[in-house]
Amino acid sequence: MTLTLTKNEKIGGWLYLLLYLLGVPFAVGLACGLLGVYTETVLNLVCFYANAALAILFFHKLLNKSLFIAEQDWMGTVKVAASGFGVYYLMSVAVNTLIFQLDPDFANVNDANIGGMVAESPTLMHLALIVAAPLAEECLFRGWIFTGLAEKNVPLAYIVTCGFFSAAHVVGYIGLYEPVTLVLCFLQYIGPSFALCWTCRKNDSLMAPLLLHMTINAISCALMPLMGG
Repeated sequence: MTLTLTKNEKIGGWLYLLLYLLGVPFAVGLACGLLGVYTETVLNLVCFYANAALAILFFHKLLNKSLFIAEQDWMGTVKVAASGFGVYYLMSVAVNTLIFQLDPDFANVNDANIGGMVAESPTLMHLALIVAAPLAEECLFRGWIFTGLAEKNVPLAYIVTCGFFSAAHVVGYIGLYEPVTLVLCFLQYIGPSFALCWTCRKNDSLMAPLLLHMTINAISCALMPLMGG
């Protein structure tokens, strides 16, 4: 079995993208404001879980197909995820070396922001970062964008997916920080996205990139106290 998108998933992906970028943040922000519980942490927590729930709704067939493919060789899936972590690590070292050559005082603004929210609500935020966020992002970026484009053009699939994934992590900070800082943040997400795409392609399933994404986020959460997050 090969991981492919159904016609309904290809169409539904556009709706999910709109909900992910605009619909969910607007609806959650409105609801939190009306309920008088509007804080950045609460807003992000609800968005994380809402996006994950919608991802399951929109892409349940893709997830089931991925699970079926992975079940044929779970050890192989784990090995691919482990290899993907090696790709992620090597690319991250290379990119970070370049970034700190350009700006020795660089700090990723998204990581700093998330660190503050984790400190405010550790349990719920850790669960959101390790489970909910990877589920939503893998369905959208590796499941819909990468898998859909890779059916026609694999190099383009890597370029577009890495670009969208990196942009999604910095677009909310436009106007709040210097453009140079945001460009460096953008570059820092290229490595993880490439590794996740490579893992998806290698395993022909969302299970390996999902496992890798959860592992990366779990390690990041564990290291936050050491980095002052």
